[in-house]
Amino acid sequence: MGNGISFTAMVKTIALSFLLIGAFAHHTDAAESPLKPYVLSSHVKGDMVKTVIELKEALAAGGFELVGEYSPDADRYVVVVTNDFLKQLAAEELGGLFTATQSVAITRVGGKLQVAYTNPLYQQFAYRVSRRLDSVQTQLKHILGEQELFGSTGLTGTALANYRYALGMEEFDDFLHLGKFSSHAKALAAVERGLSTQRGGVRPVFRLDIPGEAISLFGISLSAGEGSDLAIISAVDNRPLRHTPRLPYTLVVRGGEVFTLHPRFKLPLDFPDLERTGRYSFTAMIKAPGAMVEALRQLIGEQ
Repeated sequence: MGNGISFTAMVKTIALSFLLIGAFAHHTDAAESPLKPYVLSSHVKGDMVKTVIELKEALAAGGFELVGEYSPDADRYVVVVTNDFLKQLAAEELGGLFTATQSVAITRVGGKLQVAYTNPLYQQFAYRVSRRLDSVQTQLKHILGEQELFGSTGLTGTALANYRYALGMEEFDDFLHLGKFSSHAKALAAVERGLSTQRGGVRPVFRLDIPGEAISLFGISLSAGEGSDLAIISAVDNRPLRHTPRLPYTLVVRGGEVFTLHPRFKLPLDFPDLERTGRYSFTAMIKAPGAMVEALRQLIGEQ
């Protein structure tokens, strides 16, 4: 179309505009109020093992289903949960694939334990989900409390729905496509084979099958190289309140397709205040996205 905007880009822009108008028209305050990625539940002295046990019991009693848990290192523990509403949303909406699980993390810092969890409203806008996630936020807040929101100076819902770290980098729906198979079963088998041998240093955290749908979600950890969980923690997770609830990474198997959020979208979304250079910057983990892509491609292997 000459020197103007491409047809694909124009269609994408129009579609996103309708999404924002239709989905958020009745929620202007939420769309324009600054949103942050994580919620701090508590920050006190305590025993890690005891706190993990109590946390899981409280989440189960509060109506959540435990789908997985893992410890990136001795000072961090992540519990992953879902509920029926989140699973239904995963069946109905593309963005719901990435809100289907919520993470609650315990991080030991300076002799105290930080208990924090993902903010469903931040995810709702970032992943362009049309249905509100207030009920999930309220459920988590009722169980865990809410001391403060953190992880960013804040982004509006409109900014999140259009989020990309920099010009030329990926948006939400610029997925990293890892494979296309003739059936859901064959796609699942490829992922399970890779995880069973931890190809690419990728380890399983959970598998969640969405009822009645050819959709399976895998929580994964990356244990090797410059894209590993610990490499990213070392590079940029150095603020007083840690971003541990961002873990684990979600891999989607839908029908015969295997895909995930592109690391050049997901990592900045997890650390939205990253500067361009310096200790707390994207430059500090500049090799991480490429290393993650390579590890995930190794996981699936040749097709």
